[in-house]
Amino acid sequence: MTMERLVDALKNATRRYWWLIVLAAVAALLARGLGATVLSAMREDATWSRIQNDRLLRVGMDASYPPFENVDEAGTFTGYDVDLARALGDRWDVDVRFVNVHFDGLYDALWKEKFDLIISALPYDRTLTRDLAYSQSYLSDGQVIVSRGDNWVDAVNQLSGRAVAVELGSEGHQILRQLNRDEAASIEILPERELSLAADRVLEGAADALICDRVSALELRGKDPSLVIGREALTADPYVVAARIDAPVLMGAVNEALEQWRADGTLDALGERWFSAGD
Repeated sequence: MTMERLVDALKNATRRYWWLIVLAAVAALLARGLGATVLSAMREDATWSRIQNDRLLRVGMDASYPPFENVDEAGTFTGYDVDLARALGDRWDVDVRFVNVHFDGLYDALWKEKFDLIISALPYDRTLTRDLAYSQSYLSDGQVIVSRGDNWVDAVNQLSGRAVAVELGSEGHQILRQLNRDEAASIEILPERELSLAADRVLEGAADALICDRVSALELRGKDPSLVIGREALTADPYVVAARIDAPVLMGAVNEALEQWRADGTLDALGERWFSAGD
């Protein structure tokens, strides 16, 4: 081997050696619990940077689904999700602009960067997790049991042998039929054309309980506090916030806020405001 080739070989070996040192350093930081910091530093989040630079958070929603979101003729947005978005804006000290898009077009508009987040009673969709970042759930709208406080039915195993009212053709109706068919539950199903009529059956004592989604249950309880909601949900339908997959810092900030608000009761208070007012 000539001297020139020997020098080149030593240089190449040195380069490989230093790369090993860098990789070892990253591994050490990961082991010490600093992995999130390192990875965040290695990735850019242009969406979060723009929000901070422009002092503006753009939120997409289909504002035709009260009490979650609605917009009046004057262009004023109101609802649970609207208040949630404004709370994020206050937390980050930025203004919030709402973009009204039909629900079927929300994902396309997000990918085209028409806004930064979707907050619109959005169900979690595991088939889209390669293209989107979803937050933790801020509200579950699954099916629950509603009964009178003096005849509390708290769990699905307490339904057998009881009369249970439902809205005709609803998900709750299908659940009860499935329980009778697959579990031999012997539930007397009382279908009604409207949920309010099912609630009347419970209040007058003709039914021991009714099945409906949690948001509707909260509204019913707001109208009549004698109704209580069972602690065991029959299904889980989590609502989440969505961002582009290349916005990890933004989604991290959303999750941090939701964790704190769940712990300090902010989310509970928001639910009480919009789902228990009785109007």
